[in-house]
Amino acid sequence: MGVTKTATKQTLPGENREGNQINTRAFEGLSRNNRDPQKCACGNTGVHHVGLYAKDPSASAKFYRDLLNMQIVGGSGPENPLGASAFLCSRPDEESHEIALFANPVYAHVAFKVSSLVELRSLHTRVVERGIPIKFAFDHGVSFAFYFDDPDGHMIEVYWPTGALQSYRQPYAEPLDLTQAADLLLEKVAHGSA
Repeated sequence: MGVTKTATKQTLPGENREGNQINTRAFEGLSRNNRDPQKCACGNTGVHHVGLYAKDPSASAKFYRDLLNMQIVGGSGPENPLGASAFLCSRPDEESHEIALFANPVYAHVAFKVSSLVELRSLHTRVVERGIPIKFAFDHGVSFAFYFDDPDGHMIEVYWPTGALQSYRQPYAEPLDLTQAADLLLEKVAHGSA
């Protein structure tokens, strides 16, 4: 005796079951709802760069430059405390980098940007209150950032851009205490950290 299975198609928001037409306004509304601060209290604006392991960051940077027309905007040799690295960007007037390549795999990460120092400190507090260890907290000159691992051991960076986009070549990393008073942190931005 055979069993016949029939697949049922689920309808997405804005989709017409008969004509399979998509109503883009419904998706725009769905996207707006997902960005609603009441629904996403963390205030992150999305993934803004990745840090990848590269056996030879300089050679890998040339690959991204030559194939994808990215600009090499920073980097370091093996003598740097962070090791050999390369930083690339396709929009250097908007972001300090979009890809960071590290010879040391411990620095591989995914970076989420927040839009204010208040949001950065709030998210930092939430991470600490959940008992998640902070691996690093750095003043990168171009940003304030902290790093922690997700449940699978992937390192996450959360950062706030300081507005000093052209003032610091990466890698730049000074220890940062995000529990300091906000005015002390903002003073670092106003007077430069270097």
